[in-house]
Amino acid sequence: MNKKTNKTVLETILDWSADRPLWQRDALRRIVTGGTPDDDGVKDILALCKKEHGAEGIALEPAALEAAHLPAAPAGGESIALASVGDIAGVNQLAPGQSLPFEAAGLTIVYGPNGSGKSGYGRVLKRACRARKAGEIMPDAYNPPPAGKATGTFSILKDGVAAPPVSWTDDGKPDAVLSAVSVFDRDCGSVHVQEKNEVAFRPFGLDIPDDLAGVCQALKQKLGAEETQLNAVRDPVFDKPTWNPATPVGAIMSALSHDTDLAALEKLGEMSADERARLARLDEDLLKNPADAAAEQRLFAGNVRQLIATLDRLAAAYGDEKLAGMKTLADAARDKRAAADLAARETFDGLSIPGVGGETWRALWEAARHYSEQTAYPGAPFPPTGDEACVLCHQALHADAKDRLGSFEAFVRADAESQAARAEQDYSEALAAFTARQPDVRVIAQARQRIALQNPGLARKVLRFVASADLRRLKCLRALSTADPLILPPFSPSPKAELEALAATLEAYAAELDEAADAEGRDRLILERDSLTDRAAVADFLEIAKKEIKRLDELRIVRGCITDTATNAITKLGNDIADNVITPKMRDQFQSEIVRLAAEKVRVEIVRSGGQYGSPNYQVRLFANPKAKVHMVLSEGEQTCVALAAFLTELATAQHKSALVFDDPVTSLDHRWREKVADRLVEESATRQIIVFTHDMVFVNDLHDKAVREAVPMKLVSLSRGPAGTGMVTNGLPWQHAGIRDRVDKLEKAAREARNLYDANDEEGYRDAAVKIYDRLRATWERGLEDVAFAGVIHRHRDYIDTKNLKRVTVIEDADVETFRKNFKKCSDLVDAHDPSRARDGAVPPPDDILADIKTLADWADSIRVRQNAFP
Repeated sequence: MNKKTNKTVLETILDWSADRPLWQRDALRRIVTGGTPDDDGVKDILALCKKEHGAEGIALEPAALEAAHLPAAPAGGESIALASVGDIAGVNQLAPGQSLPFEAAGLTIVYGPNGSGKSGYGRVLKRACRARKAGEIMPDAYNPPPAGKATGTFSILKDGVAAPPVSWTDDGKPDAVLSAVSVFDRDCGSVHVQEKNEVAFRPFGLDIPDDLAGVCQALKQKLGAEETQLNAVRDPVFDKPTWNPATPVGAIMSALSHDTDLAALEKLGEMSADERARLARLDEDLLKNPADAAAEQRLFAGNVRQLIATLDRLAAAYGDEKLAGMKTLADAARDKRAAADLAARETFDGLSIPGVGGETWRALWEAARHYSEQTAYPGAPFPPTGDEACVLCHQALHADAKDRLGSFEAFVRADAESQAARAEQDYSEALAAFTARQPDVRVIAQARQRIALQNPGLARKVLRFVASADLRRLKCLRALSTADPLILPPFSPSPKAELEALAATLEAYAAELDEAADAEGRDRLILERDSLTDRAAVADFLEIAKKEIKRLDELRIVRGCITDTATNAITKLGNDIADNVITPKMRDQFQSEIVRLAAEKVRVEIVRSGGQYGSPNYQVRLFANPKAKVHMVLSEGEQTCVALAAFLTELATAQHKSALVFDDPVTSLDHRWREKVADRLVEESATRQIIVFTHDMVFVNDLHDKAVREAVPMKLVSLSRGPAGTGMVTNGLPWQHAGIRDRVDKLEKAAREARNLYDANDEEGYRDAAVKIYDRLRATWERGLEDVAFAGVIHRHRDYIDTKNLKRVTVIEDADVETFRKNFKKCSDLVDAHDPSRARDGAVPPPDDILADIKTLADWADSIRVRQNAFP
């Protein structure tokens, strides 16, 4: 921190924050405007830190610390005082339409019991003005929430001159004017007095690095737990991988990072049927002797090549040309036979027996020829021309019969019949060969089944090709017996090329297996097998990889955030601020404040004790025993005095004398500390506006008495709960706590209101009002005895006797006693302390008499005070 810049602590922090991560700047804003973040605030800051490191799905946006968030010092060193605060809306159960006034040049005491709205006004002042721990304002929990933020109006004075009112909205940004007003409460004290092994001194602003470092430590603890959890959920497969790191898949799985693109892994998972078949072969063959496995592959390759030869034969046998040739032979035989039959009919039409020349007749004729030439008349012509008996009827033939047989033979040997016979012979031989040609089912089935194990698709192609060839065969056979044209279905695509590739692959693989007989060759096959195995498992690996990438990304974010939580820079900031803020002048001022508040009872000093997590430690140590744990030695009251001393020390070094607000500054203090604090606050109220909120009536009395004694301007205000809500404002204290003068004022006002009932002839109403007045007048005479006659030496329920005023009691005279007795008795006779007799119907005094009786009490108290004040 450069002293020459004359920047405030908060301005220095703002400049420093410009280079910090956004989440830290957001945290600083929260700390400056609302004090130490609560658990919800820490969760929000953690979310912002993660978002800054790339975490997705976080809608929260950071709001960095800006100049508008800093409490501004008044321009030109002018002092700001509060005249009133009112028009409060959206704060707890504070009633609308109330205005809380303040004594602008002195002391204001705002008394309120628990639940009266005191804390509501205190929260408004802490949020609107300058407070270490501004806290949060909550709306009324019993009614629907307001539409907007809490609002209010402040009437102010600048250097004692009325200024335009300040309209305040709880937007987290301090008002440039109101921020000159400082507020002290229990939370402010906790900054100075830490529940550790020390009591620390933290001037305003120096605690901000502390709080930021505390946030960093809280985040670091949460992030450390997350890091441990993320490390614990790492998939055990990464400790004992199921993949081979040397394979393409294994290389990806072994080098996963938060930004790994899994597209390459997904591509590797796309395996062809051939690759899966290759994996199956490798799995099987690597379990065998390489030579045996190679022999099996060569045998398989031979089967495939046999299948190729078989398919080639089928393609040749049932090709279009072959089948068309068969159809041509069939059609030629049929056509020539028809021509021969026509010739026969024309030649033998006159015979008595029909059918000569027909197919049956030709069979008979040829059989007779065969019988004659081979058995009956070997070497003789057929039909016989001599005296031989007929081979058909076994009778001698006469000349006509011989001529008829000769004509038969001539017909058979004629051209038409000869062509028909040759055509039928050619067709018959071709048909015999065609029908005898059947596919080698054994070869096809054996090879196809083996192929199906590795390549089902290729096996189906083989089957379809064979089926298409057989269909063509059947179509052809059906067409041979008809004169219809031959229409053939096409062959299915030939799998020959794929089969040849398969055979070549099998032969090459067999060669690889031969090489696998040595270690290097086997290692190559094992690596190939592992690569294919890993690729086959990609579907499972993808899920593992996605989870691991997500885990690594979360881990990256957490570790990045942990790095951001380092407090080195924050500690340096705290050191720089401390070196320029905690000066010898401030330490001397602190000693002065301690002496005023605790006299010689608390002998402490401020010493530097190193630093950690944000800023140097300035310990409050005992003079007598520097090693003692101060927080364990000092009582709670003494610790509060230390905190007040530190608070007043800071303000003593300021360039202005703006108002100070104290919210229950003596909670849990006994009378010794309350009195010291009252002395110090009344002393300070002589130079600046002091506003004290308290529920401690003894403290109220101490402040009141000391202010009266020091002639400090003073205003007493009380808060209460009413039908409209809490925070109902009344000048003075409530009746039970009001002093004699206040009570006299209230009694006179009640008497004037009772006169209206009297004048209206409302006897019953007037009587009730008069009895109530005398009941309170009687109580006031009792209070007068305690406060005036006994000079406050003894107060009911007070835990000490104020002996310094004991001599004032000696001014009491017989006349004072008689006046007290007479008027106290009159009040007692008029009030309904006991149920009066039915026969008694006492009348109450008229209004003038009531006012006279009230004046008697006032004169009695004033007379005694005059005599008491005559004592030195």
